[in-house]
Amino acid sequence: MAGLPPDFLQIPGQSNKPSFTAGSEESIRLGSRVTFTDQTVNFENGTSESQQISFAVEQENVEREEWATKTQFYMGIVSYAVGLGNVWRFPYLLQKNGGGAFLIPYVVMMILGGLPLFLIELGIGQRLRTGPVGVWSAIHPYLGGLGISSAIVSYFVAMYYNVIVTWCLYYLFQSLTTTLPWSQCPFENGTAIPECANQSTPAYYFNHEALQTTSSIDEFGGLNYRIFLALTFAWIIVYLCVKKGIKSSGNVMYVTAIFPYIVTFIFLFRSLSLVGAWEGVRYMFKPDLTKLYSPVVWLEAATQIFYSMGLGFGGLIAFGSYNPVKNDVKRDSILLSGVNLFTSILTAINVFCVLGSMAYTTISKCIERDMHTFSKVYPLYFPTYADVRKTFTNSEYIEMIENKFTGQYTMMAAHSEMCDFKQTLNEAAEGAGLAFVVFTEAILQFPMPPIWSCLFFLMLLSLGLGSMFGTLEGVITSLNDSKLINVKKPVLTFILCLSALIVGIPFASRSGQYWVSLFDNFAGSYALMCVAFFEIIAVSYVYGAQRFSDDIEYMTGSRPGLYWQWTWKFFAPAIMLVLFSASVLQTLSKPVTYIAYDPQTAKQMEVGYPTWAMYIAIAMVTIAIAPTLGIWFLRYFRIWKLEANIPVASKCLNTTQSTTQMLKSDVSFNHINDSSATVSEMVPFTANVEQNQ
Repeated sequence: MAGLPPDFLQIPGQSNKPSFTAGSEESIRLGSRVTFTDQTVNFENGTSESQQISFAVEQENVEREEWATKTQFYMGIVSYAVGLGNVWRFPYLLQKNGGGAFLIPYVVMMILGGLPLFLIELGIGQRLRTGPVGVWSAIHPYLGGLGISSAIVSYFVAMYYNVIVTWCLYYLFQSLTTTLPWSQCPFENGTAIPECANQSTPAYYFNHEALQTTSSIDEFGGLNYRIFLALTFAWIIVYLCVKKGIKSSGNVMYVTAIFPYIVTFIFLFRSLSLVGAWEGVRYMFKPDLTKLYSPVVWLEAATQIFYSMGLGFGGLIAFGSYNPVKNDVKRDSILLSGVNLFTSILTAINVFCVLGSMAYTTISKCIERDMHTFSKVYPLYFPTYADVRKTFTNSEYIEMIENKFTGQYTMMAAHSEMCDFKQTLNEAAEGAGLAFVVFTEAILQFPMPPIWSCLFFLMLLSLGLGSMFGTLEGVITSLNDSKLINVKKPVLTFILCLSALIVGIPFASRSGQYWVSLFDNFAGSYALMCVAFFEIIAVSYVYGAQRFSDDIEYMTGSRPGLYWQWTWKFFAPAIMLVLFSASVLQTLSKPVTYIAYDPQTAKQMEVGYPTWAMYIAIAMVTIAIAPTLGIWFLRYFRIWKLEANIPVASKCLNTTQSTTQMLKSDVSFNHINDSSATVSEMVPFTANVEQNQ
């Protein structure tokens, strides 16, 4: 009824009144003061007696999007967490850090760091049913900037990640032909141009034709219009799939999650039939246990877990918030982490089949050249190449190389190319080139290469778009839930995509791949590590590991065991801290470099970033971390005029995680001074009461 004062016993933020399970309604009405504790309300009537009134409030029926089905949720997480990094980064780290030995620190880091944080992000989003900004503000007002930081990091990552999607689109368009454009070198005066002749044809096409790469990041080189048009088209695709939230992107994720597995298995069966494929697989699983003594190996294993599972971006929190409260999030976390590990190993086997085949071909050519040299060094014994070939098999010749031609052929040590299978693999597996150079070269060996090329780049496109949806959803959900921009979701998505396209114009320049490297090295590393560290500290020590365990028990019906408690409190925070510290020390100990392409020599070279690029890198990290520290500063020192969205209660009270949700509204604070209020001011109401015996 209009004109009546509000019911101050109604818990702020809840639409239903409390049902009292202990104490009488009369004692409530005659009580003089009310004080809040963590789970109860105490009423004191001015006498020596005080009664504790326990209450239960039904969950507010919040109108929030939900996944249409549980399968759609699984598809969304798989699309988000399983991305392009599984195709090139994991295989590269595997071969770089001791082959199968790298799986040991990788699995250990997943168990001690990745899985616990994965459950935290999904679980806290599901329990509070809000995005990253709302989650951390609800846990404690001082943490309000943490969600904004993760949204900024996600926005930065989305800008450059979509450029890789753009390259996939460009290659897909170029594959729609009867002859792939990277199948042969261009000719001048009847001979292949030197830049192409000095490297593989796919490498020349990637650097010279597709990206038109300059020699350094200092050399802008102008706009690559074909890449810019593809980048615009990529952002249009992302917008159309994300504009309506999970109602639109959720259905698309069925395709982006399932299709890559279909293509991966098709490629696997074909790759295993290549000559030398099993040599690559054998090399992958052959452990070099001496690598485990290096702290860098453990550092890179933790970093890969960090990125491959999508931790710290806010996407997992956003996806979890669309789940029903009673969803078994613990089971989902274990299952999806296992899927991520399985996918990484599956794609690595696929990659090493191709690398093994390429290395076998390269080594065979190297041995052939070596045998020709052998016949020239020992013409009396082997007058022709055919004589050398009849005497030694490839395996026997490789054994001679490994022994450095000790014995009667020592002179050959000074003339041999010393063909090395391991070194050949090391030179082949690196970064973006693994997908856009190595695989495109392998595709040329398949029957009907254009069909295989279309399948492969459709797979990469699906992986990239799936991760893009989750990354951008973290930004959109944060802005929507925080009400920082009061517009409809399609309009907000359009603003984000358009701004990312405009700001990302340097990515479409001829130095674009260097800008991608700059953002990859800084935008999604240091700031992301800080965000993840603060997240696990916030849940373990501010919100409380015991309270979060209560939430997990409420949602799943089973309480987390000691493994979860210890990893949340000790192991995971320690891993994050060591990871961040080691990364900073590594950066300060030597100049930060990137891989540049030299058109003159057709070689990749390692060069240092210019000063202005480092300023941009520092600015990106600062912009991303600033909200976390800034909001803490504003709220800690109670600077209200500079920060509008602070609940009145949290300004004047030393609000804790247990009172934040209770003291959200201005109305409640006006009548509950210092956590108490006179009941005589309150309007009588009817409560369901059971006298406490």
